[in-house]
Amino acid sequence: MDTKPARYSITREFVEEGLRKIYPGSRIDDLISISTGFANSIFSFTRDRTPLIIRMPPRTTPRLAYEAELMKALYSKGLPVPTVVEYNPSYENPLGHPFMIMEKLKGKTLFEAIDTGEIQPTPKLVAEIANALRRVHTAETSDLNVPKFSTLQSYLDQGLTGIKQLTKLANFKCFEKFEEWFQSNRPADTGFNRSFIHNDFHVANIMVDGESLSGILDWNDAVVAEAQVDVAMFSLLAEALGYPAFADAFIAEYRRISGLPLPEIRFYITAIALQKLIQIPLQKKQMEQTGQPDKAQVLALLISRVEKNFARIIEENTGLLFNNPE
Repeated sequence: MDTKPARYSITREFVEEGLRKIYPGSRIDDLISISTGFANSIFSFTRDRTPLIIRMPPRTTPRLAYEAELMKALYSKGLPVPTVVEYNPSYENPLGHPFMIMEKLKGKTLFEAIDTGEIQPTPKLVAEIANALRRVHTAETSDLNVPKFSTLQSYLDQGLTGIKQLTKLANFKCFEKFEEWFQSNRPADTGFNRSFIHNDFHVANIMVDGESLSGILDWNDAVVAEAQVDVAMFSLLAEALGYPAFADAFIAEYRRISGLPLPEIRFYITAIALQKLIQIPLQKKQMEQTGQPDKAQVLALLISRVEKNFARIIEENTGLLFNNPE
């Protein structure tokens, strides 16, 4: 049993000392904390002038090795994921803490690049992102160690169970009306586009270098399930952050290149909006309770930007008002 204390905020000094032990003959420079990743502590650095990222969960977890091995498999298939340099999911290593070191992708997140006005969501960029997602969805999965849902109903049931668990944590007492809508509108298995999906595909998990996609981050939730979920997630976040034309253009482009009509896209957009409205404030509360005020502030700013649009989207698609959890 792991008795090591959780480290939610790992210091720069700890990481620098550990990296010099991991790479005793190398020059370590430019160690910078990256205020993303929520529970993970993430730093960029250079090893002998090669840009890298080190990511450390607060404690040992089998998910670190799971994601690292999945990323290696996806990289070997030619998908746009960072190269995993090395990882160790235990405390028995020179760093003294679980870690994964990976390639630092060029550029910045799509969210940051668009939000700062550095780039515009041009047709070329929209097409590149849609094509990258289609490559993910059509990847061979027989050799991938990921959850594989054989029916759409089992995937939907898991999603509904997850949302209901969040409502209990948030003390959200009026979920019954939304559950009734969910059950009445859930898609049938006859239209199941069973594909390998990222399952958290949005503007903050996509890296761009100018108008070119340089990679896709955060593969921890990847499964074989419904392709429309990734399209819905991307479109929802783009619209909620204030870029509705980008959201619409992306759906249209994905439809064009995939040949899929995406008939239930609004169902998935609505379900994800409901999940996120409950989940993000809970994540903010967790950040505050675990001594991560900078990350809690990031989430507070995100909530202020998307909350009204999420609630509006839910109301437009269901006719139901969303009242914030107590």
